[in-house]
Amino acid sequence: MSTLRYSVVPRVFERGYPVVEVTRGKRSGVVANVSAIGCIGVVIVATRGEAGPGEVLVKIRGGSEAFIAWSPEPLPKGTTVLVIDERGSRAVDVSAWTDPLRPDSPNP
Repeated sequence: MSTLRYSVVPRVFERGYPVVEVTRGKRSGVVANVSAIGCIGVVIVATRGEAGPGEVLVKIRGGSEAFIAWSPEPLPKGTTVLVIDERGSRAVDVSAWTDPLRPDSPNP
């Protein structure tokens, strides 16, 4: 005998009333809003410090996503970084990062 699994997903419609969607036997495609602070990433477009942002690929929500990246000092492409703050939904502040558990790994 197979058992059915139910998923409950909270939704908000245009009038602001909370609505719950129940899906039967399948997973919903909704992913929770997860903070990027504390996540590790790699610079894919060099940052220019105070002169302007770059771009970073961050490991988040079970995958990798690109964010606009601001840093206090210029960081070259390939630098491993730690997200230290968020500037909205797709922009973050980053700092160069070396994993303390793997001191032998070089940081380009």
